[in-house]
Order: sequence, then C-alpha cells, then structure tokens
Amino acid sequence: MNDHITVFDFSGIYNEESFYHEDKSSRFCIINCRNIPGTNCMCDDDAIAQIREKIRANALEMAKPAGDNDCEEYFAKGIHFIDSGNYHYMSAIITDMIKEPFSLVVLDHHPDMQPPMFGDILSCGGWVMKVIENNPNVRDVHVIGADRELIDKLNIDDAKLVKFYDVSDVRESLPETQCPVFLSIDKDVIRREELVTNWDQGEMTKDELLKFIKELFNSREVIGVDICGECAPDQEGIDITKEASVNDELNLKIIKEIIDL
Repeated sequence: MNDHITVFDFSGIYNEESFYHEDKSSRFCIINCRNIPGTNCMCDDDAIAQIREKIRANALEMAKPAGDNDCEEYFAKGIHFIDSGNYHYMSAIITDMIKEPFSLVVLDHHPDMQPPMFGDILSCGGWVMKVIENNPNVRDVHVIGADRELIDKLNIDDAKLVKFYDVSDVRESLPETQCPVFLSIDKDVIRREELVTNWDQGEMTKDELLKFIKELFNSREVIGVDICGECAPDQEGIDITKEASVNDELNLKIIKEIIDL
C-alpha cells in the first residue's frame, strides 16, 4: 500500500473540512466530481466512465514517482476519501482496479447488498453485491456493524456470500481473511452521539474504530482503504459547521493511524 491520499469531492462537504490541508506535499490529490451528473446514491454508466477518466488522469501523475507500470492499481492501493455514504459505490469502482486476490473488509451500518431499483445500476446500497458478482479478484467479504434487521431482509443465498459481524465480535478478534485486505469504512457505523452522518447509524465508538484500524494494519497486509460517511452540506436539522468539524477531526486521526503525516 502506498501513502497517496485522494479526496473525491461530490457534494462540496469537504469545503467545510481541512484534514487534507495538513500535509503540503504532493501526496494529497483532490478530484472534483461535482460537475458529473448521475452520481447521487446511484451511478450510471456515463458517470462511471467520467469518474474513471478523472481517476486515470490523476493516477498517471501519482504513479510516475514510483515508476509503476499499472497506474490504476497503484491508485487503488492508496487512501481514498469518497464523500458521504451516498457515494459508497466508489468502493466498487476502486477495487475493480486491483489486479490481485484480495479480501474485502467493510465497516458499515448497512449491508449494502440491495438489488438495484431498476436495471443493473451501481448504487450506494448495493455496491457490495456488485463487487461479489463482478470482481474476479475478491476472495472473501466481511461486513462489520451492519444492522441485523437489514441483514435478515437480504436474500438468503446472497447473505451466505458474506460473513457478518456485530461490533462486539471484533472487540476481541479480527475477521479471518484469506488474502491482503482492502478496507472500506463508512462512518455511519459510529453512534450518532459521537459523529453525525447523513444516514441512520450504528453503535461503534470513534475509539473502537481507530483501535480496529490499528489492529488490522498491525496484523494484516492492507493494500488500500476508502472512507465515506461525511454529513451532507445541505443536511437539515444539524449545525453543518460543527458536525463537519467532528468528521474532519476523525478523518485526520484515521490518516494518522495509517501513515505518519
């Protein structure tokens, strides 16, 4: 895993945050996706093509210093901030660039295995299933912190394709992964009393999340990470400045848990 950090700006919420200002080196890259239609919660084929083109343009620059021949895979094996949970489908786009067998570990209050509402469109609520169905390199999938009521509503055969864990399960031991790990974090796994996202939320604490990340990196080969779960810039009923600041602080702590700034 490399130390390049990409910030995907879909909603504008990162304008309220500053974690990516902490490092003045070239390791941070901001990709502006606000002008791409068809991206909110669902991502159509035209939007995917535009996102991939933006990634290619930036991945080439990232990979040059490393002399990496596969620029997209080098890009995928970094740290990615992908805005609110509405854009969690970016995990499927990013992991599609990994060319070796990997284990997918997901921290999320939702299983993200819903069938598409129409057609075969990629969505924030169904991206895990897309990875299972379409990515030949994923070997095992572990979802931590998903609401048991939502898990029970899944198709029985689909649910068998994933190993589900309550937050209490990983307080003592990590998932038994088969391969190097790609870690996908949705901060909605954290209790709302500690941090606000734009989705309903789970019961993990911020300290438990950071402890899990530290233990995973200490005991597994982690090849890439993405993080979503920002609040929305137009979210009603909250103080946007305050809640974005809480998210901002945690984003920086996550980075520092992974690499030294």
